[in-house]
Amino acid sequence: MFQVAVYGKGGIGKSTMSANISVALAREGKKVMQIGCDPKHDSTRLLLDGQAQRTVLDYVREVPIGKRRLEDVIVTGTSGILCTEAGGPEPGIGCAGRGILTTFDTLRKLGADDLDVDVRIYDVLGDVVCGGFAVPLRSEYADAVILVTSGEFMALYAANNIMKGMMNFETGRPRLLGIVFNSRGGEGEKEAVERFAEAAGTEIIAEIPRDHLFADAEAAGHTVMELHPDSDAASQIRRIADRITQAMSGDPVLRDPMPLDEKQMSDLAAGRQIRPRSEEDSSRIPTCTGCSRRTTIKGTRIMSSCAAYGAVAAYCRLEDTAVLVHGPESCAYLMATTRAKAILDLYEEGLYDRPPVNNIRTTRMCDSASIFGGGMFLREGLEKAVEDGFDRIAVITTCMPGIIGDDHQGIADSFKTSHPGVSVTVVPTDGDITGDYTDGFMMAAELITERIDPSVPREEGYVNLIAPSFFDIQSISHRKALDDMLSAFGLRVNCRFLDDCSPNPPELFCRAMTDIMMSDTKGARELMDMVSRRTGREPFPAVMPVGIHEYIEWIRRMGEFTGKNKEAEREVARAEKEYRSLVEVHRPRMEGVRVMVTWKIGANPDWLIDTLNDLGAEILKVGFAPSPRKAGSTPDSRYDVVTDYTDDDLARDLEELRPDLLISDIIKPVPEGISYAKLSRIGVGYRQVFEYIQYLENTMRLPEIEGWREGREI
Repeated sequence: MFQVAVYGKGGIGKSTMSANISVALAREGKKVMQIGCDPKHDSTRLLLDGQAQRTVLDYVREVPIGKRRLEDVIVTGTSGILCTEAGGPEPGIGCAGRGILTTFDTLRKLGADDLDVDVRIYDVLGDVVCGGFAVPLRSEYADAVILVTSGEFMALYAANNIMKGMMNFETGRPRLLGIVFNSRGGEGEKEAVERFAEAAGTEIIAEIPRDHLFADAEAAGHTVMELHPDSDAASQIRRIADRITQAMSGDPVLRDPMPLDEKQMSDLAAGRQIRPRSEEDSSRIPTCTGCSRRTTIKGTRIMSSCAAYGAVAAYCRLEDTAVLVHGPESCAYLMATTRAKAILDLYEEGLYDRPPVNNIRTTRMCDSASIFGGGMFLREGLEKAVEDGFDRIAVITTCMPGIIGDDHQGIADSFKTSHPGVSVTVVPTDGDITGDYTDGFMMAAELITERIDPSVPREEGYVNLIAPSFFDIQSISHRKALDDMLSAFGLRVNCRFLDDCSPNPPELFCRAMTDIMMSDTKGARELMDMVSRRTGREPFPAVMPVGIHEYIEWIRRMGEFTGKNKEAEREVARAEKEYRSLVEVHRPRMEGVRVMVTWKIGANPDWLIDTLNDLGAEILKVGFAPSPRKAGSTPDSRYDVVTDYTDDDLARDLEELRPDLLISDIIKPVPEGISYAKLSRIGVGYRQVFEYIQYLENTMRLPEIEGWREGREI
């Protein structure tokens, strides 16, 4: 596929040119795709009978990651041309250049690179010089660049800036196809364009006359190539198409850009003879020498769950990988200390089996990096990670490099070329720009699944655990319970994906006989889907059980899987007997207790409702609160659950139903006389259910107001 970037000042006619060039190429038998990279999103209108199409950015904003499809953002226009529009943010809000990056990344992930296309045309705004709008100039996008200009100085100034941008993304091969002179009919404009082209070492490949045919065609919602194919304007456009065809065939029609310096541009504007090029290139970007100050914005709410942190949390679980946070030092500091303290606290309490491993690094981007780019910082960070002994590096991008449009992938690719044997994976989370913690975790997890080798043969006696802890850290007792259940069937864990991937790394994932999901949460299902796409494996038909009902089902299914049905039935009989005895112990304290259960995060609490019913408690209401992560979903429960259960619903029912106990993962003040218990995740099996029941009993024993506040003894 040959890719052409058409640049020009806003309003210069580049979109009209792009659409006409696309039609000309299509009529020569080429399969063409046109991508509009202007926030006005009108590039493809003339290819779609004057109709605007849905932009990629609007689509990304409205449709969650798992439901996006390429066909939703690509429309087939005239002559079979594939059309898509990047779009942009609301005027005055956000970074339109960042939108270009997001558009290209979205199209790539949805499979646009696999389309059967001969030529891809990028229509790009050229008088905004931020990194985002320069993305089509990168080597992976632009094989050739066309500059559309008139004789007006600002149009030529924009064309010169684009050439400077090309110099900053130099690939070692010529890429400038030439200038399209779109005449405005002004006096002396042709001479100005010719003088500029000669000084810049390029040529005018087409001269588009000022003609009412363009306005007539646009009013009809079509191109001149369609409505007036025999016109002089159409003939000039075919010249551009022919030049592109020449470049595609390898003819030496491409040239290196030679942008004018400021003095030369002044000569051009004044109509003077353009002086020879100065030795010092004024387009050279100053080198960042470090930051002289740090600033703090007081009163700004700290986001505790950005996508970058989610990606860091995923990769931190791989002890063979250096996690390089590309961004300010403060971002990495908060991420590292938060995670390390959580693990260390559990380790010191004997709930975790080893101390935290510090594999987080940072590129320490500073203020000037937001102006001049963070490439230098990223290269230094990669070098330091290698010096520390890592041959696997995950680069997690934060907000700053994402906004300024750093070429993370290009730098990573270059580094890998210069450091054979070192693996560098870029996770473009860009702080909280791409979503929240969960989005970042999932983005990283999908990249980690690429380490799985589907060719590894299966071995008897091994299983994988999918999402064994997911967003929390497992205790030693939890792991022991898991190991005991598996060992009863002669099984042991091959890989905990994606806890710490122990005992074996992802490369040996397919060694296991089957993959068992730890819970039936949305996150666990998404992770399992990623694994299935990579391996072609279906999960074990039952998740790790919580509560007696799930435990019995799981034991019987595992008996069928391993051929140990008799052993399974003996375990079922033993477990049912033990469960009944535990019920008898706790029933006197829970019988008749009036309970409400509400939840918002994680799997449904059927295990809890089952046990409460067996203990003789009265369940007044079960409510499922709405959550942004579960939009449009409903809980899979054996019980009558009120969905979209709001805070107002909860407050009303507490007053009207007056339960003895509210069990919820939503922390809310409760009316006097009602006890509150936190609904939390528990370990597998059924014994730990009764540890939670003990917690409920203790909660209801506690006084609503501590004795010391009332001045009395308890």
